[in-house]
Amino acid sequence: MKVFTQIENVRQHLPVYMALGTFDGIHVGHQAIIARTVEQAKRNNCLGAVFTFSNHPLSIIDIDRCPPLIVTNQDKVDLIAGLGVDMLFNVPFTIELLRLTPEKFLETIVNNINLEHIIVGENFTYGYRGEGTPAQLTAAGANYGFSVDVVSMVGVAGVIVSSTTIRQLVAEGEVKQAAYLLGRPLALNGIIMTGDQRGRKLGFPTANLAIPQGLLVPADGVYGVIVTDEAGRAYNGVANIGNNPTFTRQTRRIEVHILDFDRIIYGQQVNIQFIDRIRSEIAFSSVDQLKRQMKADVEFARRSYFS
Repeated sequence: MKVFTQIENVRQHLPVYMALGTFDGIHVGHQAIIARTVEQAKRNNCLGAVFTFSNHPLSIIDIDRCPPLIVTNQDKVDLIAGLGVDMLFNVPFTIELLRLTPEKFLETIVNNINLEHIIVGENFTYGYRGEGTPAQLTAAGANYGFSVDVVSMVGVAGVIVSSTTIRQLVAEGEVKQAAYLLGRPLALNGIIMTGDQRGRKLGFPTANLAIPQGLLVPADGVYGVIVTDEAGRAYNGVANIGNNPTFTRQTRRIEVHILDFDRIIYGQQVNIQFIDRIRSEIAFSSVDQLKRQMKADVEFARRSYFS
């Protein structure tokens, strides 16, 4: 997949089928739009492309309303590549783009890309203040010489899939339900850092990660997880997210106990996939009570997720 960070000076010989959207989660609704684009492009001997932004538009429009990111920009690129796309336009959303009218926005794309067909979701908007609609896009396509396909929103088990719904589920700790809408487990990447060493003293050594800035993180609690190291090796684990109230620590972090694992991995980057929430975070009255609960959490995870 070729990745472009600008629209100008793009050279391509074949006509382009393009999916347009913010695609801020690459959830099953986004996947449906992109998959249709790739399928139709191949069928018609054209290039399959995605046009999106490398930052959330609200980070420029109104930073206070900008939601936490479901995936990093690099993860977004990797996920789109995995869908068989030929070209990705991963363009920074800027003040200049913000000020473009719907007509000027489309004109910029059409003047630089050999567009044959555009595919968008039914809730797609574009241009200044999101004034452009799928209906306007269809009408503009008749003038510019490209056709438009509008994809209905996808439902999973009676729930309409949206990034907003996914964020709400994750904020409530419902990572298993969020995974159905994402089409994969929620995942975070982080660097293992030195912690307080309390887990080791309790018999449950943990790998500690700082909470990634600006990323969507599940609600405080204990989760069954899968941890993948830099070499691509996957391990089962139990993660705690929170402030560890039993020890009155104030810094929120992620602590992962990797099952049947005894290596030192400080400084390594790991990927954590959240399988399901075991329980909420609890302040225990004694260290012994905490140890009993940690043992119970591990046994539950082994029995429920990793048997």
